[in-house]
Amino acid sequence: MISVASEVAYIHEPFNLDIHMGVNPQPFEFWFTYLDETNSETFRETFRDIVEFKYPLAHNASQVRTPRNLAKLLRDQGLSACHRIRNARPLVKDPIAFFSSEWLASQFDMQVIVLIRHPAAFCSSLKILNWGFPFRNFLRQPLLMENYLYPYEKEMMEFERNEKDIIDQGILLWNCFHFTVKKYQERNTDWIFIRHEDLSSDPCDQFRLLYDKLNLRFTQKAKNAIEESSGSHNPVEQIPQKQFRRDSRKNVTNWKNRLSREEVARIRLKTTDLSSLFYTDSEW
Repeated sequence: MISVASEVAYIHEPFNLDIHMGVNPQPFEFWFTYLDETNSETFRETFRDIVEFKYPLAHNASQVRTPRNLAKLLRDQGLSACHRIRNARPLVKDPIAFFSSEWLASQFDMQVIVLIRHPAAFCSSLKILNWGFPFRNFLRQPLLMENYLYPYEKEMMEFERNEKDIIDQGILLWNCFHFTVKKYQERNTDWIFIRHEDLSSDPCDQFRLLYDKLNLRFTQKAKNAIEESSGSHNPVEQIPQKQFRRDSRKNVTNWKNRLSREEVARIRLKTTDLSSLFYTDSEW
């Protein structure tokens, strides 16, 4: 929704390991890679090229296997050139870059937006999509564990030894993310922190405020796009044909239809130390 602004050009998930013909020609070893001043030297120029819309043509050309691949290559190269010509403002949307946010902000003068989500809603999304997570991606990054995730190391190691159900995985993931959010809030008072539920409950007004904070023009085009993607004419649950269109107001509490009472009680109990910083009792 932010990239609807005419000044902005969208950059899709350079930290995503599943994207093989994207903007990042230097794939990472781990999901949620952590970069800081001590381990980022080989990635700095790569990311400078990404935010300057310098498309990795040679790398992606070597990945072309089908006519569809070629069409994507030509399209993305053309878009990157257009973004450079009009001096577009880069918007890097990437939840997988979460733990590298401070490095990205310091290196490229980024304005950071951190989206906070209710733990039950987060766990319900993992449940419905059956998205498990191997915690070795965290454990094998010593700097990440030392600087952020040290309170959860023993629990992660137990998860690696004995597979837990998707709800318990979601609880641990949510705690890892939001423990880090708390640290970010303490250290980065100029960042924008916003709850998914607030955006969803009042999309137009909340995005208008967000546009103002980002010094972007909130046009009729932006308003129309937000209403089209979030209005009550959209489905409550995700469907393949309308993956990014939801009735956002009803989606706020959709987790109550997806989770059992036992699951909700378990999530609340195991996240309460952190969730109470972001959500009130009435939001359960």
